[in-house]
Amino acid sequence: MLSPSTSDRSSAATLFNRLVARTRLRHLQLIVLVAELGSVQHAAVQIGLSQSAATKMVLEVERALETRLFERHARGMRPTFACRDLLPLLRSVMNNLTGCAESLAAAGAGFEGTVRVGAITAGITGVINPALPALFSAQPQVRLELFEDALPVLLGRYADGELDMLVAREPAQLAPDSRFQALLADVCVVASGPSHPLAKRRHLRPVDLLDFPWASPPPDSQTHKAFEALFADCGALPALQPLSTRSLAAMVHYLRASNALMMGPLSFVREALDAGALRRLDCAVASTLPPLGLVSRHEPRNRSVAAFHAQLVTMGVAA
Repeated sequence: MLSPSTSDRSSAATLFNRLVARTRLRHLQLIVLVAELGSVQHAAVQIGLSQSAATKMVLEVERALETRLFERHARGMRPTFACRDLLPLLRSVMNNLTGCAESLAAAGAGFEGTVRVGAITAGITGVINPALPALFSAQPQVRLELFEDALPVLLGRYADGELDMLVAREPAQLAPDSRFQALLADVCVVASGPSHPLAKRRHLRPVDLLDFPWASPPPDSQTHKAFEALFADCGALPALQPLSTRSLAAMVHYLRASNALMMGPLSFVREALDAGALRRLDCAVASTLPPLGLVSRHEPRNRSVAAFHAQLVTMGVAA
């Protein structure tokens, strides 16, 4: 009699062999689309199939796996729990295939390779943007795909192999195959629109800032801890905090159109300060931030990733 573990492995192997023998990539693409759109008809249109052919393909996958993937109802299709367990894996397969297609297309267009970089907003404004002209001049054969998001999202995509490197602050944990290299020191600053009543005042105290509205840092950010520390001696945070966002564009627009203030990393607002869109207030902020840097694998995916990484580290932004 088979032990449970042996039985489970045999079952998994059987299901794998059925998927390989009885399904094609189009089947897996269809399952993902039906789950996302809630309709076989809409999914069929997206990939150029008739509704009857798409319905047959869904049934073929269900028979191969011996489980229902969708619950049929009057308004369409709803993924079962089994399907929901399967979807992250299927999406990963589709994403990896998309990456392969994009790399091949880039090679066909004359690029030596594609580099996929994820970055937090401060990483883009503080590290990537100043470096781009020189990077492309030194590495004209490289195509950069740049993705901006919050660090937890980027770490997930990096772990799944969708991203080659990250420009961010050092994560709490790194996989054994990865490393973090600091590139840019950073501090928190207080900023306003250029015509703010406090823009020309010197030696501002936290109490001077309490009565103005704030575009406050997101509560889960490291900058928010500095925001709280700034007003610790006041016994309270500013009463008016109508906006909380990671969007630099939203903050700049709001500050220029009002008497609002903001706290953010210098790397985040430096471009706006240099352009005159914002003004750095003369207010001492004791809190510092961890440096921005590169999260990357010890063994790069291709020569272009290695060249891009080396160029970024050795450029003037490295600190």
